[in-house]
Amino acid sequence: MKILDDEKDKLLNHEYDGIRELDNHMPLWWLWLFYFTIAFGVGYMAYYYLLGGPDQHEEYAMEMAEAAEKFKMDEPEEGAPSFAWAFSDDPDVIARGQEVFMGMNNLCFTCHGNAGEGLVGPNLTDDKWISGCSAEAIATSIITGFPDKGMVPYGSGAPLPNEDVNALVSYIGSLQGTNPANPKAVDEARAVDCTIE
Repeated sequence: MKILDDEKDKLLNHEYDGIRELDNHMPLWWLWLFYFTIAFGVGYMAYYYLLGGPDQHEEYAMEMAEAAEKFKMDEPEEGAPSFAWAFSDDPDVIARGQEVFMGMNNLCFTCHGNAGEGLVGPNLTDDKWISGCSAEAIATSIITGFPDKGMVPYGSGAPLPNEDVNALVSYIGSLQGTNPANPKAVDEARAVDCTIE
């Protein structure tokens, strides 16, 4: 292997398999990149650990607040009335709620039973409820669902008009205290006393 004169001083003292290694300096771009990463690491540590910069949870909260302000998420749409969830004693409203409950589009009865006695889902006829029994709490449970427990929003994922949700709330409220056959046992670890008035 021919060695150039200007490389003789760069040769290292070992050889392997006929290959001799040169002691070249690192390229400048690589060195500057390395120094930059060190400076960035020191600056990052100083800002977040020594000067009290926001952690990831605080940054997330700030970004969500900024998005809410930018897209006016906290304000109702112009002309949209705010809905007041309430139980109704009107037989027509309760009958509409029963239609929604028993409807094949929402599938409420498949988990809660035809009479609300509870199958896979909790019993809706006793006074031991898991997520509250106010009209607002029931409406929130219907609208947001419990996906981690198998209940998708609105029971099927297809949104319902507020009037139908309120009719469903009224029907569910009318079920408490009806004592159907074969009610599901109460989950004492999760349920609390909850009486609909």
